[in-house]
Order: sequence, then C-alpha cells, then structure tokens
Amino acid sequence: MNKGAPTVKSCRYHHADYGDVRITVNGRARRIVGRWAGAEFRVTVPPNLPAFELERFFTEKYQWILEHKPAPKYYIGQIIDAGEVDFSIVEAWDTDKGDIFMTMVERSPKRYKFKNYYVHLTPTAVENIGRAEVQQYIHKLLIWGAKEATGRYIVPHARELAARIGRRPLGWAVKESKTRLGCCSSKGIITLSPRLIFLPTELREFVIFHELAHLSEMNHSAAFHEICNRYCSGREAELSGRLRAFRFPLL
Repeated sequence: MNKGAPTVKSCRYHHADYGDVRITVNGRARRIVGRWAGAEFRVTVPPNLPAFELERFFTEKYQWILEHKPAPKYYIGQIIDAGEVDFSIVEAWDTDKGDIFMTMVERSPKRYKFKNYYVHLTPTAVENIGRAEVQQYIHKLLIWGAKEATGRYIVPHARELAARIGRRPLGWAVKESKTRLGCCSSKGIITLSPRLIFLPTELREFVIFHELAHLSEMNHSAAFHEICNRYCSGREAELSGRLRAFRFPLL
C-alpha cells in the first residue's frame, strides 16, 4: 500500500450510469461488498482502503452492477390497490405545491373505492423518478396516506373483531414500522402498522387476532398459539405462511 495514496471516505454521490451510490467505511469490513438497496447502490469498504482499489472494483463489476440494477419501485401511471382505497402515481397538473405532493378524492372516488390517494410529480421529479431520494419521498407519502386509511378503515374493523371474541384492548394506535405489522403493549394497547392497508382482508385479520391473543399471553408460547389459532378458526399456520410470503408494494 502506498502510504501517500488517497483512501476511501464515507460519502454519497450520483453516478451517471448507476444512479445514487452510497459508500460506507466499516471497521468490521474485510473486503469491498456492493449491493442494490432499492434505487441506491451501497458499497461497504474496510478502513484505509486505497481509492484505486475501489475504482478497480467498479471497473470489474460495471456490467454486473448494471445488470442487477432494479427497476424503480414507483413509476408514473402506477395504481396500487389497497382494498378500501388505492394510490395512484401521476404527473402533476399543479406545480405550485412542490415537486412531489399528495391529494385525495373522497366525494366521488374512482374504481369503486372509498377514497383515492394521488401522488403527483412535477416534470422535474418525473425526470428523476429513478433517484433514491424521489423514490423515498414517494414512499413517505404512501405511508402517510396508508396511516390515515388504516386509522379510518382498519381500526374500526379491528374493534369489531375484538368485540366478536369478547376482548377489549385498552386502546388502538397506528404507527409505521417496516419490521412489525402489529404489537401489543403490557398495558393492553394494540398498535397496528399502516402497511396493513395493503394486505388482503384475511391477512389483516390474522395480524389483528395475533395481537389480540397477546392480551392473554405476552409471548409466543404454546398457550399463545393455541389462543391465536382459536381466534383464526384453526388457520393460524396457513395464514402465517401466507403472510410471510406476501410482498408489499412498498420500499
């Protein structure tokens, strides 16, 4: 190693071919590792890596990186069906509200929904729709709309399911979580993820029954699964498997 050679620093930048790139120096890394994370190509490198070695990595992996570059998750003309509501991504007709914004139609919704959510992109945002920051902002608006829809349409149904089995949680809440679709606190407050709005009805109800079972058993013991299975009419294993296989239309 040339002692005077420049070394790689953590940074983010936009590459003409790859798009958004994030370089992270990690003290535990032993080699260069690159992977796509949505619209962003992330590279982890060990400390004090000479810059020319990273350049060589990109040269050698150039074709692989391009071949594995994912298509944008969100695109103009996309309609995401979410049961009672849907979300459309469209080009903006009003450029006074910012590059990306959301509107809602409830009085005369289309496609037999209770409500339509529209994510609008100005021409500049459309041009850059493949950029990670644009994809992330669209995602943020979708989650905002999903949170409102979950509170409006799923929580009332959850209350009905709880009453049907004779359970009365202390309260209900909606909070975004990418890793947890629901949780039950020791005080008996059940929190649901806004992502539930994108699930089929049976899988939504399974998540709700799962959390209601925690009112009796705050663990995943055999006793808990017996209660949950009873609430699900003996279909806990089936519904659990379907939920694990489900792919959300989100980042």
